[in-house]
Amino acid sequence: MRPTTRTLLRLAGVAAAGVVAERVVARRVRSRTVPEVDHLLTPPDDVRHLTVRVHDGGELHVVERGEGRPLVLLHGITLNAELWSPQLHDLARDHRVLAVDLRGHGRSVPGDDGYGMDVLGRDVASLLTEIDLRDALVVGHSMGGMATLAFAVDHPEVRRERVAGLGLVATAAARPFPNALVPRLAALGGTIVERLDSGRPVPSYRFSGNDLSLFLIRSVFGREASGAAIEQVRASIEATDDEALQRSLVGIFDHDATEGLPEVDTPAFVVVGRRDVLTPVPFARAMAEGLPDAELTVLPGAGHQLMQERPDELAGLIRDLAARTAPVGAGT
Repeated sequence: MRPTTRTLLRLAGVAAAGVVAERVVARRVRSRTVPEVDHLLTPPDDVRHLTVRVHDGGELHVVERGEGRPLVLLHGITLNAELWSPQLHDLARDHRVLAVDLRGHGRSVPGDDGYGMDVLGRDVASLLTEIDLRDALVVGHSMGGMATLAFAVDHPEVRRERVAGLGLVATAAARPFPNALVPRLAALGGTIVERLDSGRPVPSYRFSGNDLSLFLIRSVFGREASGAAIEQVRASIEATDDEALQRSLVGIFDHDATEGLPEVDTPAFVVVGRRDVLTPVPFARAMAEGLPDAELTVLPGAGHQLMQERPDELAGLIRDLAARTAPVGAGT
């Protein structure tokens, strides 16, 4: 047998072994069940759907359930309101829960002003004003947490008038990347914007629907990751519009609310998973230290998807925040 043929056969064997290993790992990921979480991942049957028109002509789709004190939930990049299903099940007993599809995600329609965190923060202000929410709790995960901070910093009048407490879940006050990567990421962001604005194609940054993508998404979860939750994230990524994803990434590259943190005197909690690889503990600690009235919680063994991984602990933090910010005389 010629050497070239032997080499090709060896490479084919390695590739085949890789495919088999990939499928074995994916099967293990899919088969992992967390019964106390899995039954909460499907949205309740009795949710209501709202459409809220915002400042630049965009429309936000809102999934609503329950009555009482408003609780606004903002998801991360490539996700959607459905990822808050555990909270729609649990917290609607005490709250009017409003899970929002951020612009360009889920069923929401982007407006004319792009996808910067300042624009998402303005969306939050528009939402609170248009629905006339008061004494609200606003809780944001990942990019939704960045939007929450942008709102809190840029719209102090609306915040003081309508918001009683903030929840910052697996997020960061500034771009969550090592400083050494910032110049390269900034250049990448500029390239993406230039290509989008000129109509030239931009490479897709979405995971495809193969077994490897399932394994990669598994890596952002902590120890106790439900296969159903991982699949839910992958399906959401697949459904996200490419331009919304790419421009939102640029918005995250440009995000920095650090200087405004001392002015955000609204009571807040900050929570992060010890195993979060996207917005690690140091980012959460810096954010909590920069806010005048924030409490930091680190959840051992948890990753980035805390609303799916640790719904009970997250619900407890939200209820504690509600108690901390309850109007004088409430419940008496």
